[in-house]
Amino acid sequence: MARSWRAKSGFSFYRFLMERGAICTIMKQAASGDSYNALALELGWAGHCDPALHFDWPRFTELAELWHSLRGDAALPKREAMTARRLKDLLPSIALYERFTGPDGNHRHRVRLEGMRFVRIYGAHTGQVVQDFLSPQNAKRFCAGLDTTLAAMTPLRFLARTDSADVNFLSAEFCTMPLADGQGNPSLVMICAHYSATPWEIYFQAAMERLAQAKSLASAARDSALSTAI
Repeated sequence: MARSWRAKSGFSFYRFLMERGAICTIMKQAASGDSYNALALELGWAGHCDPALHFDWPRFTELAELWHSLRGDAALPKREAMTARRLKDLLPSIALYERFTGPDGNHRHRVRLEGMRFVRIYGAHTGQVVQDFLSPQNAKRFCAGLDTTLAAMTPLRFLARTDSADVNFLSAEFCTMPLADGQGNPSLVMICAHYSATPWEIYFQAAMERLAQAKSLASAARDSALSTAI
């Protein structure tokens, strides 16, 4: 049975993860995030990956906890487990993408589902391939986030500017979650977005300042937990 996914403090969520023996997962998260951020810096992307999941929007912490509770002992939860009943009022802010191999042997990404808020920002593209409706530069950045999530095999946090064909003035925080398809293959990524009208440079600077503070608090909590255990 799925465990409760009521909101917890950052320290409680840390303990929740550690209870599941997630040391290897945390290391994989960090490596995936570092790779994305290095590429973002090199190519000048308005995007950043925070693998430690220091979410600003509390609902994302709940969503990550739901993912872990539905995963159980499997590598990933299946798409069918993420039901509309469980997601409820988050549905308008959710989109689902499927990775597949194209005729040229390269990965491509198809839109499987879009909530209404996603449609307002990115347009209605259900059933279409991301590389076919975004510019090459924007598609590369967007799909790098999807591939990073599948490589991490665990939820990730992203900050990014919404560089779509019509909207490039919004900033957003994203929770991305890898899911297994019906055959158990890690080919799906569910994204939930929380948008802001704050210009990207101001938004990103403030978010990074909060992130630095959250990391400091998490480090202190971790040290306290370890000393208590000893």
